[in-house]
Amino acid sequence: MKQKMKPVYINTLSIAAPGLIGLEEAMPVLTGKAQWQTSEFPKLVPQSLPANERRRTTSYIKLALHVADKANLPNKALAAVFASSNGDFHISNNICNTLTIEPKYISPTQFHNSVHNAPSGYWAIAAKSPAASTSISTGDNTFSSGLLEAVTQVLSQQEDVLYVAYDYPATAPLDKFSDMTEAFATAFVLSLEKSENSYGAIKIDITNDGRKKSHCINASLNELQNSNPIAESLPLLEALCLKNSITLYLPHLNNSKLKVKVTHD
Repeated sequence: MKQKMKPVYINTLSIAAPGLIGLEEAMPVLTGKAQWQTSEFPKLVPQSLPANERRRTTSYIKLALHVADKANLPNKALAAVFASSNGDFHISNNICNTLTIEPKYISPTQFHNSVHNAPSGYWAIAAKSPAASTSISTGDNTFSSGLLEAVTQVLSQQEDVLYVAYDYPATAPLDKFSDMTEAFATAFVLSLEKSENSYGAIKIDITNDGRKKSHCINASLNELQNSNPIAESLPLLEALCLKNSITLYLPHLNNSKLKVKVTHD
């Protein structure tokens, strides 16, 4: 007999995308009261990170830290899952360019920033957190893979988990090898316990029944959803903000879908 899965609550929520910097700005769009339109993405400053470390970070790392800051529970060291489909294009480009010239001196800062778990390392410094973190990448299916990992950790460890998903588009010449056109990040805390400000609960499963992926209710967001692998989270963010009880299908590995049942009680 299949064991009944407990619901996992999403108790905090943050977002950063063009025209959607912070939940307060994003809420009218996510609830269908306004149309989304792209805008210039601002320079983000992770205030929680000490200045000495902050000056070493890139726009990609700052994006991850921004949403993590906004979603994190204060004064609580949480295990964390960080998810990014491509890593830091800016650093990859700089290192590749350096390798084409003599002498081939790679900056130590650029080298350690090139590691996929660099954002989680900076986050541990910023949050003064000794808790474990996991960094995940599965290409265009990264958001669902990270969500699956975060929910699994909550259920198995019986502890809250911070989930941070983020991607920043490449500039020339690497932009020729990526369909990503907009920056996008989201973060939330998952828990077995419902808080007073909970956005809802989710149960997840993997299905191979040929379902098409879920799209946004606010049709103006469809362009953004297709602009960045992490923006595949938008139908879920909409459901949470609208308080919709709905079953969503998010792109997952090997043409499967992550089935996400959203409930509100």
